[in-house]
Amino acid sequence: MNTQINANAADSVAAAAAIGSSANLACLSREEVMSLSAQERLNWFASLRFEHRNLRTVIRHLHELMDPHNDVKLIMLIGPTGIGKTSLVDKCLRTIVQRYAPVRLPHEVPVAFISAPANGERSLSWKVVYSRLHHACGGLLPDQQRSHAPLDGELRALHASRIGVAQRRELLEAEIRNRNVRLLGIDESHHLLRFGQTEAMMDTLKSMADIQPETKLMLVGTYQIAPLMTTYGQLARRGAILHYKRYHLSSAPKDDAPTADEAEFRKVLAKFEAHWPCEDVPNLSAAWRDLMMASLGSVGLLKTQLQQAAQLQTHSKGEKFNSKDVQRAFKANKMLNQIEIEISEGEQALRDACYGDAEFVSGEGQQAWLAKLEKRRA
Repeated sequence: MNTQINANAADSVAAAAAIGSSANLACLSREEVMSLSAQERLNWFASLRFEHRNLRTVIRHLHELMDPHNDVKLIMLIGPTGIGKTSLVDKCLRTIVQRYAPVRLPHEVPVAFISAPANGERSLSWKVVYSRLHHACGGLLPDQQRSHAPLDGELRALHASRIGVAQRRELLEAEIRNRNVRLLGIDESHHLLRFGQTEAMMDTLKSMADIQPETKLMLVGTYQIAPLMTTYGQLARRGAILHYKRYHLSSAPKDDAPTADEAEFRKVLAKFEAHWPCEDVPNLSAAWRDLMMASLGSVGLLKTQLQQAAQLQTHSKGEKFNSKDVQRAFKANKMLNQIEIEISEGEQALRDACYGDAEFVSGEGQQAWLAKLEKRRA
C-alpha cells in the first residue's frame, strides 16, 4: 500500500513539473492533471485549444493567401470581440513558420508580429510602430544602437533620442530585407483607428509590404477595421478579408436534426465537457442550446465563460457544480445583447466582401465553365 502511495506521489510530482512549462500543459491528459491543485487544473484547462471547422477554414485560407505568386499584399483577419482571434493568430503563425522551415536560412525571420500601440497618445506614434516591428524582425532596437556622424571633424556617437522616424523606417526596411520577412502582422489593429487619417495610415502600412515581393501585411482586429478595406479601391484590389465567423443558432433548433453550425458547436462543447478540470462534470451537451445563445456561437467567448464557471466550482464545497455559479460565470443579458448588436452589424458590413464570397461562377455560369473543361479533356 505504501508503495502505491509513493507511486502516486511520484506521478503527481512529475505531472506538476510538466505543469510548470506552459508548452507542456496541453500535452497532459485529464487523468494526469486531476491529482494536481485546483489552480494547476485551471491553468491546464485554459491552455487547451480545440480545433473546429471555422478555425480550420481561416487557417487554410491564410495559407492560400500567403502564396507569393498571388497579388494579395494586405490581409485582414476580422472577427467578433472575444471569439479567440489571438489564439487563432498564434495557431496560424506557428503553421506559417513551419511552412518555411525547410527553406529557411538561420538568420531569416519568416513572421514578425506586434500589437498595435494603445498607450493613450493623441497621435499615432510611428516611432513606436517601427521600433516594435524592427524588434519583432529580430533586429536590435535602434535606441540600443549607437549611430555615428561626423561632428567638428570627428566621428562621434549620436544620442539615441536623435534617431528620427525616417531613420527608424530605413532601419526597418533593411531588417525586413535582410531577414526575408514573409509576413508582417499587427494585432489589435483597431487601436490604430482612433488616430484618424486612416487613408494615410494605410498607405504607410501597405508600403511596408511592398518592400520586397514576398512580404505581406496582416491586420488583425474587430469589425471596426473592415471599412479600411471596403471603402478604398486601391486596398481592395490588392487585399483580402478573412472572416473568423461564429456559429449561428437556428430559429427552431432540434436535438435530432441540428444544422451544420449547431453540430460543429456541439462537437466543441463535448470536448470541453470531456476535459472538465473538476471531478463533478456538468452536462454541457444537454444544455447546448442555452450555451450557444449565452456565447453567441463564439467558441472564444464560450471558453472564457466556461473557465469562469470552472474557477467558481473549484471554490465551492467539495468542488460541486452549482447552478448559481453559472449566473456569475456567464454574461448578463444586457451586456450580451450589446455584443450581439455589434457582431450582427459587423457581419452585415462584411457580407459579400470576404475571401471566398465571389459568386460569378455559380449557377448557369459554373455549368458553362465545367462544360468547356469537359470538352478540353475530351
